Amino acid sequence: MKKYAIISLGCSKNLVDSEVFANIIEQSGYSITDVFEEAEVIIINTCGFILDAKEESIETILSAAEHKKSGRCRKLIVTGCLAKRYFQNIKETIPEIDELVDLKDFDSFARICKTKPTSKRKLLTPPHFAYLRISDGCNNHCSYCAIPSIRGELKSVPVEKLVKEAESLVQKGVKELIITAQDTANYGVDIYGKPCLSQLLKELHKIENLEWIRILYLHPAHITSNIIDTIANLPKICKYFEIPIQHINNAILQSMNRKVTKERIKEIITEIRTKIPEAIIRTTLITGYPGESEEKYIELRDFIKEMKFERLGVFSYSPEEDTPAFDLVEQVPEKIAEKRKEEIMMLQQTISEDFLASLIGKKIKVLIDRIGEEGEFPFEGRSYFDAPEIDGTVFIEEGKAEIGKIVTVEITDSWEYDLVGYII
Repeated sequence: MKKYAIISLGCSKNLVDSEVFANIIEQSGYSITDVFEEAEVIIINTCGFILDAKEESIETILSAAEHKKSGRCRKLIVTGCLAKRYFQNIKETIPEIDELVDLKDFDSFARICKTKPTSKRKLLTPPHFAYLRISDGCNNHCSYCAIPSIRGELKSVPVEKLVKEAESLVQKGVKELIITAQDTANYGVDIYGKPCLSQLLKELHKIENLEWIRILYLHPAHITSNIIDTIANLPKICKYFEIPIQHINNAILQSMNRKVTKERIKEIITEIRTKIPEAIIRTTLITGYPGESEEKYIELRDFIKEMKFERLGVFSYSPEEDTPAFDLVEQVPEKIAEKRKEEIMMLQQTISEDFLASLIGKKIKVLIDRIGEEGEFPFEGRSYFDAPEIDGTVFIEEGKAEIGKIVTVEITDSWEYDLVGYII
């Protein structure tokens, strides 16, 4: 059988596109392989969000091009956000690319594969969890972000279509559904005239045999008491709030066009922790944004000390052409931005260590993801506060389990970002 390999870079939204591409090529008689030497076709779905992502995408393309010269591969296909953003430039500078497919141009890809276009997906995740992309694009136009120019304005998927897709995924064995979009909290405003995330969650919660619902990318400007109450009241929804605040200084937030203030962010965090004491909050930050003086940075650092987010990631600012922030005059030197990033990550490591140490002796639910590598841990899994590929791992040192099952684990040890325990 003919074989293909697919590399999906960047975010979970991109992975959903990759799953559609995978399904299309399989309709034309190809089967997937992780071994590049076996692949006749290599598909790279690129990310073009920030400098590091762009560099990774280019390096991956060039590596595949070299492999094509010496291997079995007959065709190199490139698509995704980088392809959309720099279409003509990529076409001219990397001639080894056989086909350059525009972002989400499934019709063109189907013609290349000599088959019919489809929106159905072949899951590239383990069979027990899957992403449900509820919208694409974004209306926020944050001043540092190129996403609206790449993926366009917010375009939500109707509730009934999402429920049908979710039911199909659960029938295939999915236990955890991970809700993703550029801005999940603003879901539905384009088709229903108001945000409808709560209504969608209530419908998804009714699906039999679905055990966990995890929500990503809750923009703080659109988080409401209704959303918090819905998450609090529906037991299948993981009490896990991913809220990218990016910064906390009001002048920086205004320059970023975040449409939210420090005071409102504190209100949201207080409301979540008051209504849902077991809630875990994950956030992301940007250091070195233009105009971030030492004083403004210290305000951000002190806020992290005060809030003690259980999960946190940091990016140093990446100047992106065709964004308003690109032309701001108070650019922060890259070395300073990186130093601030590293300092906050060291601070967060201590916060994470303290949080995880507090769980020793407690019992938590864990979804078993995989059999452990050779060594002392037979299984590895995730708790309700661990999103795949983002957060930590629960290493199981003792007990019987099956991949895709949720078990109760007593925690016996903790590290900087991971836990150790045994199945009860």
